[in-house]
Amino acid sequence: MKLGKRHIGLLVLSALLLMGSVDAKDCGTGIADCICGDTVVADWTFTGDLRCQSETHGLTVGADGITIDGAGFKLTGSETASVCDWVGESNPGTGYCGIFNLGHDNVVIKNLELEKFCTGIGLQGSGANPVVSNTIVDCEVHDNGNATCTTDTATHGIHACYVHRCTISNNRIYSNTGTGAGCGDGGNGIFLYAGGEAFTNNTITKNRIYNNRKGGFFAKKGLQHARITDNHVYGNGQGGIILRCRTSNYNLIEGNNASGNYGDGIFIGSEYNKVRNNVVKNNMAGFKVKSKDTVGDGDGINMGRNRESNNNELLSNEVCGNEGTDIEVEPDCVGNHGKDNTCDTTSNHDDDGATGCTNGCPEELNAEQLARELKEQGWVVYGAEWCGACKKQKTEFGDAFQHVNYVDCGNTENPNPACKEAGIGPIPCWVSPNGTHHTGYKNLVLLSELASEYQVEEQPAAMPISTPTTPGFGSVFAMIAVIAVIVIIHKRKKRC
Repeated sequence: MKLGKRHIGLLVLSALLLMGSVDAKDCGTGIADCICGDTVVADWTFTGDLRCQSETHGLTVGADGITIDGAGFKLTGSETASVCDWVGESNPGTGYCGIFNLGHDNVVIKNLELEKFCTGIGLQGSGANPVVSNTIVDCEVHDNGNATCTTDTATHGIHACYVHRCTISNNRIYSNTGTGAGCGDGGNGIFLYAGGEAFTNNTITKNRIYNNRKGGFFAKKGLQHARITDNHVYGNGQGGIILRCRTSNYNLIEGNNASGNYGDGIFIGSEYNKVRNNVVKNNMAGFKVKSKDTVGDGDGINMGRNRESNNNELLSNEVCGNEGTDIEVEPDCVGNHGKDNTCDTTSNHDDDGATGCTNGCPEELNAEQLARELKEQGWVVYGAEWCGACKKQKTEFGDAFQHVNYVDCGNTENPNPACKEAGIGPIPCWVSPNGTHHTGYKNLVLLSELASEYQVEEQPAAMPISTPTTPGFGSVFAMIAVIAVIVIIHKRKKRC
């Protein structure tokens, strides 16, 4: 049989993976310490960083019901382009992953940093044996994949295939790369190849997904009844939240901030999805995947699969300042509807009882002007470099943050006494000139409202104009009435 280039590549890759696993062993608590290339068959907690030089998976999951706890340590690969070639959209294990799970259920991967593998974490099930009830939580997954691969290859931050009831939550997933610009190609923060309508109830929540080469969250192959909620998805190269497949139906997309991406903030290519309470702002035209890409027009929410993006519901989304259209629906799509949305521009979409959106976008605030106003009034914000919400607060102002009165509270080893003296608890904390504490991240709109409220409070109240008066008949009668009441009360007391 004559072997083509693809077959030869796969054979070479298989040989490399086998070579890297010659010394591999089973590991876990009570069995053996885990090192690079091992198969984890019992719970395991990292005791230090691991740097994997051999071209194989960092660790392979070998049993159901185990927990891999990174304890805040780092797992680093060697990021070799030749091993990252030929990875398919439904088989992340073809390349080498930081953590790789082939078909095991009830596995928890937590509190681990993963970098410089083909894919950070790979979950690979099949139609007959899906991956069920896995959890990926509190991980930092970044700088995986290789942009110099010779093939269009599916490397991602997290790559999950044929999964059911799995949860990906509270992770930071950023700066992952790959090659190719096609539907199944590499460089997404999370790539979920669902497997079909039988595999449901996956949850993607409270993740920060940013600056990935391709999409932030990209779903294909029939994602259904999933919950995609409360994620912050920004700076990605080919869109924010993307339900690409025409059978990705009955999903909930709620409470996300999908702003500042190249391409569309939210793309829906399917039916019967609920899209509500999302912030989708300032997305930009032109995919960033390749320097010549100009395909993405920077829509906010795009029902973009002609004749197939049907019967979706849009509720109370804020969709403003996008370079393309804020809400766009392909002309031959039917049944899409919504209400209480905020936007300026629409194409083939009207909220119920409205032309276009129910509400127009508010006027854009000038960040520098607001920063100077807060400083002049005497507001101070307290934060720290290690605090994620504080970094987000700085990002809200951009370069204008230099005009804000800012106090860095330091860390536990080197605290700033000024923060203790000011009674600062949770950060970031905005303190008004009269000493009122406003804790937590605040967007520009809310800060502008706080500044306006303070200004009103500080306006001196108008004093009533007093004029000298002389007692008249009204005053005399009032005094007589008071004396009469006192006399009556005195007589009653005597009778008692």
